[in-house]
Amino acid sequence: MVARDRTEIAVIGAGVVGLTIALELVEAGREVVLVDPGQPGMGASYGNAGTIAGYAVRPVGTPAVLRSLPSLMFSRTSPLAIRHRALPSLMPWLMRFLWQSLPAQTERNARAIAALLADAGERWDDLALQVAGAGILQRRGCLYVY
Repeated sequence: MVARDRTEIAVIGAGVVGLTIALELVEAGREVVLVDPGQPGMGASYGNAGTIAGYAVRPVGTPAVLRSLPSLMFSRTSPLAIRHRALPSLMPWLMRFLWQSLPAQTERNARAIAALLADAGERWDDLALQVAGAGILQRRGCLYVY
């Protein structure tokens, strides 16, 4: 670890995103310091969080979620449990979420996510080759069970 008093750019987090950003900045001639309490790649990027999932383009907000939102918001065991006192401060976010969960917006968002992920696998392969990390990539496929 190198301690510096000053740097041009500090990238917080040495996961896949932080390391990729730092690499791009260094290649552009910028001075970069990575800040992370752990080893690079061992935080959120470790394990299945490093999945490139071009098939997972459905946004969280969908008409189905919209229909079940009341029960999701007021059940204590729900992943979307909200304290009643927090509702006023959350209203701007909730209103945007409701709007984005309508059918037309859901489809538009899915298309946008698909466009972002269209070449993610190839870009991931290129990056792995660039940093001599191709040997650690694993292709295991995906299985959905309903």
